Amino acid sequence: MMKKKQSPDLNYGIVFILPAILFLSITSLIPLAYSLGVSFTNLNLLRPGQPIQFVGLQNYSTGIRDGEFLTAAWNTILIVSVSLGLQLLIGLMLSLILSQERKGFRLWQTILLIPNIIAPVVVGVLWRLMFNPDYGIFKLGLAQIGIDKPWLQHPIWAKVAVIIVETWTWTPFVMLTLIAGLKSLSDTPFEAARIDGASGLQIFRYITMPLLKPVIAVTLLLRLMDAFKMFDSIYVLTYGGPGLATEVLSLRIYKKGLKYFDITEASAQSWIFLICIFVISYIIAKKFVQVEKRIE
Repeated sequence: MMKKKQSPDLNYGIVFILPAILFLSITSLIPLAYSLGVSFTNLNLLRPGQPIQFVGLQNYSTGIRDGEFLTAAWNTILIVSVSLGLQLLIGLMLSLILSQERKGFRLWQTILLIPNIIAPVVVGVLWRLMFNPDYGIFKLGLAQIGIDKPWLQHPIWAKVAVIIVETWTWTPFVMLTLIAGLKSLSDTPFEAARIDGASGLQIFRYITMPLLKPVIAVTLLLRLMDAFKMFDSIYVLTYGGPGLATEVLSLRIYKKGLKYFDITEASAQSWIFLICIFVISYIIAKKFVQVEKRIE
């Protein structure tokens, strides 16, 4: 029996990709392994001479019962849920409009993508200026119609401000992926529905949405994994304030480890956070596979 010869192109591909794999391993896997090991010890950065001892799950137990960590978890769930829902709703509406081949629509797609290509830190600075209580555009503009809110000074309105910023930043990404999904759909079922006299609403409900569900599921999965990591814009916009009103898990872990130097509990909390993201992503991915099977 003759053995298949390995393609030379494959060998060259492995050679070229190997440096990238090594770089990612050094910059990602080693820090992950270090944080996992540290999370089971009593390492104290403020006492370098203290003997390092194995403490088992003590840091995990303390970390998951931390009131500030639980508050940050609730804030994360609330902000991600509301902002992601708005992103999907607005992104779907925009994609249905801008996926049509009409003059000027490509230009609008490009213009609407601008928020998504701005660095998150810059986004935070821009919106902080707009929410400024003295000279911000929200203060000066909305006050004229009787909406004068302490956007970054009140716990509820600070959450609303963060949700607005997240929605503004990431809706273009959702819009772009859904436009790509809409343009990949076959025209045959739509033409058949029009011949049968189906209305635009019926076509959207019974044809467009079922066919678009896999794309929506992938978009939701990508955005969900990324949304849980939000840090930069909130750091600049509110720094988790007022109080703990807008403090999310990534910011809480950052403060725990690099502000208060409790590196062991911060590592434990980061792994708890990572496991939660993995479980949620797995559930959504499983649902996505089920939807694909039903469509097939």
